[in-house]
Amino acid sequence: MPAVIVPDAEWFDLAPPGSGAPWRIFLARPRGPAPSGGFPLIVMLDANAAFATFTEVMRRGAGRTQATGIEEAVLVGIGYPEDDDSRRRRTFDYTAGPSAEMREGLAPSRPTGGRDALLAFIESVLKPRLAADLLLDPRRHLLFGHSLGGWFTLDVALRDPAAFAAYVAVSPSLWWDEPRLREGLVARREAGTALRLAMMVGEWEEAMAPWQQGGPLSADMAARRAARGMVTRATAFAAAAAAELGPGADIRFTLLAGEDHASVLPTAMARALRFLRGG
Repeated sequence: MPAVIVPDAEWFDLAPPGSGAPWRIFLARPRGPAPSGGFPLIVMLDANAAFATFTEVMRRGAGRTQATGIEEAVLVGIGYPEDDDSRRRRTFDYTAGPSAEMREGLAPSRPTGGRDALLAFIESVLKPRLAADLLLDPRRHLLFGHSLGGWFTLDVALRDPAAFAAYVAVSPSLWWDEPRLREGLVARREAGTALRLAMMVGEWEEAMAPWQQGGPLSADMAARRAARGMVTRATAFAAAAAAELGPGADIRFTLLAGEDHASVLPTAMARALRFLRGG
């Protein structure tokens, strides 16, 4: 059967300096000429799972910018080659160390602690490669992460102020290591630079949605969701960030009605695109 092609999109593998494993980079090029200041840049994580979705959300919205508040951007996704163990690699890439569950022996042990290496790759390898090929607006770089990628996004937002101009953390896995993120709030306040951060979480990420109840694994799922407290933690963390960083920060929190951990993405992507434009 013929493959479905995403127009004006491509992928290539890009490795860090030395002998590290490459990441698969997905790139959707904007249609039309660049504005005088350059295109905005969105770097998204977990691209294998959601790059095509994000591209379609952006392009449909950008077709009617005045109505949608969405414009064309350079969309870059970070993923993995097909033969890689993506779950293992993302657990390493998106974390600064083991989770609370790992430390208590409640979760499978996978390598962790690759957070700094991934950020260094983005800053010193990926961004220069893109800037050599595309006219980018350095004032409008946004990092988008979901789930454990949302944890990474928050950690970078709080500890590396110069990395991106704005951040969108969707369904962030705060349970992984919330104390480190809380420490990061203090570090960001002490850095004295303004932060633009949008946090979103689905209504049915902590309790069971009506359509999920009564299944063979529903009891285990309900217990895990209750323990991780996705909605409660995200709500409280966003409030703490606003209080800690003060009125100079642009902190936005949205509870997305009717969505769960998987279905939240298309709606969150549209909101992220408006946030990038200032809406």
